Amino acid sequence: MNISIIVPIFNEETLIDKCLDSVIDQDYPKKNYEIIVINDGSTDNTLQEIKKKQKRAEVNGIDIKIINLKNNQGRVIARKTGAENSKYNNLLFIDSRCIANNKILNNIEEINYQPIIGYLLMDFERSVFDRFGWLIRKKIYSSYFEKNFKPTYITKGNFDEMGKGTGIFFCKKELFLHSQLKSKTEYVSDDTKLLWNIVQKKKILMHPCVKATYLSRTSLKKEIKHTFERGPKFVDYYLNLKKKRFWLFIFFPIVTLIFTIILILCNLTHLLCWLGFMIIILILTSIWISENIADFCTVVVILPIIGLSFELGILKGLILKLLRKY
Repeated sequence: MNISIIVPIFNEETLIDKCLDSVIDQDYPKKNYEIIVINDGSTDNTLQEIKKKQKRAEVNGIDIKIINLKNNQGRVIARKTGAENSKYNNLLFIDSRCIANNKILNNIEEINYQPIIGYLLMDFERSVFDRFGWLIRKKIYSSYFEKNFKPTYITKGNFDEMGKGTGIFFCKKELFLHSQLKSKTEYVSDDTKLLWNIVQKKKILMHPCVKATYLSRTSLKKEIKHTFERGPKFVDYYLNLKKKRFWLFIFFPIVTLIFTIILILCNLTHLLCWLGFMIIILILTSIWISENIADFCTVVVILPIIGLSFELGILKGLILKLLRKY
């Protein structure tokens, strides 16, 4: 099987070498795959790091094609550009923060199905943010986590019940290009809407053998920024009364925020009682998520910061929707 590996990237100078090393070092015939890196208008030293790996790849008999976009245009454009410039019809998209398993191409060939969403492992000993992300995923997606994860098909019926993304995504070029989003703004829910378009045509297989390790951001500032930017994308897809996540992540949190603001303006005594209640909820939630005391200390500090960042992003998304900005 011939495969084009497509890696969209924006400002990841510290991680791109690990990502590219993992695809260069695949235990797979080098003549049977190419690597396409779309540098999406990076402003740091990402391009220089890619060029270093290009030379290493050439020594190993692998073709790395660099497509350098002058301005940051987002993943929708970056992925489409990579697909349109691919030599082969089998496309494997890998997020720049992922380190692919060295047998990922062999496993894809053995499974002999597409489209496939791969499984993202987390090195939970790498940082508190990796540990935090691992704990959250373990609770929310327990049925599809580590040992419990069995090959599962995503259909139109169960689409909103499944955790999914394009960190590792394998698809035929024709199906991918025919499922592109009409809107290409920075606030569009690019991953979810792309997968929704694809599942209208064919079931998507989630498979634990197509795997990579995902490296979380390791600074609180970057994590807050990333989580905030996810808010409008979440609103773009889940702003729908029929979806459970609308009520859980949009309606009830926004009502809670409005209620808190009213108490701040009107009644300090009731506000203190309300804040006490919220602290109890935070403590109980942190206990439920955590596996030990160290986890509890991590979760009880990070959860409200990341949660508030996400909800403020959702509020921004709602305002932009009202203004018809996307």
